[in-house]
Amino acid sequence: MKKIFAILALAITGTVFAADSVTVEGQRINNAGAAAQQQYVLGVKKEFGSFAGDLAFSNAQTEGTNSLSTRLEAGATVNGPVGLYTRAAYGQKYSNTADFAYYSIEPGVAVAVPGVAGLTAKVGYRWRSAFDSANNDQTHTARYSLAYALSKNDTVAVKYDRVQGDSNQKVVAVAYTRGF
Repeated sequence: MKKIFAILALAITGTVFAADSVTVEGQRINNAGAAAQQQYVLGVKKEFGSFAGDLAFSNAQTEGTNSLSTRLEAGATVNGPVGLYTRAAYGQKYSNTADFAYYSIEPGVAVAVPGVAGLTAKVGYRWRSAFDSANNDQTHTARYSLAYALSKNDTVAVKYDRVQGDSNQKVVAVAYTRGF
């Protein structure tokens, strides 16, 4: 496991130098019928015109038990007309009970809020599923966010996800993105 984290650290460090932006996010996950979690996400993104590639590392800790769950994910986004987008991703989840691969698809729309310079609203819907259904990681997530550009290079965002399926969660997040 230590080797995986060392390789990941080198990969993220190398990717940051080639990235157009880096995002740090903190999440509060309220699980229906289970202990809450705190999750932290570090992501990098590279733009290629109407396409973008991204890498993300997330780590969640469950309150009370302190059990950990880690996800590594690589994604590609296609941006279309009038703010439409679609993101496809492949990831790997590691926890104290499982280690498996999954995929996700997320279509959505991101639009500037009229009358408020620098404010963008985003609505998406993500389908995520493990390749092996025995891993119980199939979810459907309604995603909402508001992002405000503090400057040309700095953006803050508040996010809300409503997760249903093998997990039943309400997720509130705050994120900071630094562009280069």
